[in-house]
Amino acid sequence: MSWKKTTAYFFFQSLRYAQGWKSLQGHLAYYRRWRKFLSAGRSGLGDQLPWLNFPALDLLERAITPGFKVFEYGGGGSTLFFCKRAGEVKTVEDDPAWLDGIKDQVEKNGWRHWQGWLIEPERRAGLETADPANPLHFSSSHKLRKGYSYEKYARAIDPFPDEYFDLILVDGRSRPSCIRQAIPHLKTGGLLVVDNTERPHYLKAFREQILTQFDTLTDQRAPIGYTPDFVRTSIFRKK
Repeated sequence: MSWKKTTAYFFFQSLRYAQGWKSLQGHLAYYRRWRKFLSAGRSGLGDQLPWLNFPALDLLERAITPGFKVFEYGGGGSTLFFCKRAGEVKTVEDDPAWLDGIKDQVEKNGWRHWQGWLIEPERRAGLETADPANPLHFSSSHKLRKGYSYEKYARAIDPFPDEYFDLILVDGRSRPSCIRQAIPHLKTGGLLVVDNTERPHYLKAFREQILTQFDTLTDQRAPIGYTPDFVRTSIFRKK
């Protein structure tokens, strides 16, 4: 067994990322769940669960109602999770094989309230040095995606009316650009979910906007399923 899958590693991370005693207790309460989801063969698609940390996942399970309209940048187990709970689900993906896998699962479950789009990036001259933290650059921090534009991908939400969606998940490419395009389309009281915010450039351009226009519901590095490393998932409610 690798060090990262040991109980000792879990406790090491729990102490490292705890934001006080209550936070530490919260982490420790997830131990059995963390251990269970590391079992061989488990996956978000198989379990119909998003690859978000446990506090965020628990919050969404409580918050989503059948009337919710959901848009997600990056699909997978989250798509199936939302289809089971919400009334309308839209997904944009940049990976054709991954989108085909999602479609197969949706069709097997007979869900007709889902719609997905494949929008692949386009190579553009001059983007090799683009700043992935700048929402106007529509670029990705992934080393294999340097020089590619995700503008059409990020703008997939643009045809929808302002304040249309109850929940928007940003868990795909060019996340700062997707956040920028998403905010106008989120209802007052709606939830903006951004995963992997331990990467500081994702929210760098929005710190003031989040402070003034959103309430923070959860924003912590915590245990997650399917991987031993704790990750940060942030959920903000639009005022």
